Amino acid sequence: MSSFQLLVGGLLPYLAVMVFLGGMAYRFYVWFNTPQPGKMTLFPAQEGNTARRVIAEALLFPSMFRGDKVLWSFSWLFHATLALVLLGHVRVFTGLVDRMLSGMGVSAEGIDTMSSAAGGAAGIVLLATGGLLLARRLVVDRVREISRVADFLALLLVIAIVATGNAMRFGAHFDLEQTRTWAASLLRLSPVVPSEGMFLPHLLLALMLLMYIPFSKILHFGGIFFTQSLVKRR
Repeated sequence: MSSFQLLVGGLLPYLAVMVFLGGMAYRFYVWFNTPQPGKMTLFPAQEGNTARRVIAEALLFPSMFRGDKVLWSFSWLFHATLALVLLGHVRVFTGLVDRMLSGMGVSAEGIDTMSSAAGGAAGIVLLATGGLLLARRLVVDRVREISRVADFLALLLVIAIVATGNAMRFGAHFDLEQTRTWAASLLRLSPVVPSEGMFLPHLLLALMLLMYIPFSKILHFGGIFFTQSLVKRR
């Protein structure tokens, strides 16, 4: 095993998880301990269930839809596809989805065909929508003015992860069983790291993103539940 393999596939995953969990714990601690002088909301109270409205905002982005329908279309498609890709990675690492589909009568060849088609389409959609969101930050004056280096960095990092993932699927060799063996070996604290294709570059970028999330605007996926509960509570 080379030094690069050991660093990226054998040591960095543990560090990344610790940084992510520690950063998330700190951010939630700060959110819940920020003083609130009074019970205030940003908008007049509305009738209905607060939890339902918060979940709807998190899943469907209705506020963004009312404000900018073009941005909403790109952003919602990007986030929805990203969620499907994350679900696909559950299959890659655990085989849980394979067992569920096998229990439903789907053959191994059918599972591979479904995975290849869905994963390939998702990778193309993610790359396209990510590129459109990046172009919007560069081209639209009012968006470019409020964009910071961190905004570009996060988006470029996601695009790079998608690009290396697409390279693994469409070009470089990808061994599903080796990846599952690696994931299981991490739990045993004795990493067995694949060296083929784009696996290590893809993994390195993904771990960098994982460590960056608690300290970036990407954390809106967690913060939205906290902030929206303040905005929409009665």
